[in-house]
Amino acid sequence: MDDPHIETEPSLRGYLELYAAGFVEREEMLSAVAAWPFQQEDHDEGRIEPSHQDNTLSVVSGARLLGQLTREDVEEIQRRMSGPLF
Repeated sequence: MDDPHIETEPSLRGYLELYAAGFVEREEMLSAVAAWPFQQEDHDEGRIEPSHQDNTLSVVSGARLLGQLTREDVEEIQRRMSGPLF
C-alpha cells in the first residue's frame, strides 16, 4: 500500500514524453515547463549524465536532442523563463 506521507515530485522527463506522444498541447507544455520547479543537477562521476534526475535543465536539453522538443519550443521556454537555459 502507498504511504500517504511520502511526497512525490512530478517528472519533467515523463511530462515531455507525454507531450511528444501528443497527450499535452504545446501551449500547456510551454507554460508548464517554463514554470517547472527545476532541481540542481547532481554530478556523479559514475554517470555520464544525470539520468537519475527527472527535473533538471538537462532533461530539456535531452528532449531537444531526442526530437521531443523543437528549437522553437526551447527558445519559447527560454523567453518565458526570461533568459537562456544553457
